[in-house]
Amino acid sequence: MSELTFYFRRATLEDIEILRELWQTALFPIQELEKRLTEFQIVEGMDGRIFGALGAGVQGEEAWVHHEVFVHPEAEVAVRAKLWNRLKILFGNQSAHRVWTCEKADFWKQIGFRKPTEEESAKFPADFRHDGNALLVYPLKDLKAERMIENKIMELQAAREEEEVTLGKKTRIVRVIAFSLTGFFMVILIYYTIRAMMALPQIRP
Repeated sequence: MSELTFYFRRATLEDIEILRELWQTALFPIQELEKRLTEFQIVEGMDGRIFGALGAGVQGEEAWVHHEVFVHPEAEVAVRAKLWNRLKILFGNQSAHRVWTCEKADFWKQIGFRKPTEEESAKFPADFRHDGNALLVYPLKDLKAERMIENKIMELQAAREEEEVTLGKKTRIVRVIAFSLTGFFMVILIYYTIRAMMALPQIRP
């Protein structure tokens, strides 16, 4: 399998028969999965052979990886990492914050899936029904870090607005002082101009 070129694509109605065979072999609920056909990513060789499939759905901020099945064990090792990279892009494009799975393969824990916290578990969508296996979660985004960044941005914006208000007040004060000084010097100038004009006749012989 490692010498074979393969690619991933979304399942279509043309794949239903081969998927039914795969699901039946894995003892998956065929009728239920048929309704979610378009969620499945197909692993296909360049010769047209199907090597496996994996369900991947998104609901709001939650994503769901489910009902993984491969034709040969070798296929799992060869494609899982690349398939996961593809899924992360797909989930990220749909603004998902977390990915959930009940898959048993060690691969999922190795890449960072873990037991969810109570707070995370409360966000698990009821539509993502699982078969009782241990529920694992993979945070696509660090929400705490995002909140800290958002709070910092808000603080910086507030500080900038405060600086703008302070600068505006100082500018108005400077203008008032400038106008006052200008008026004062104008008065002085007029005063001495008038005195000079009044003194001119006395200077003449």
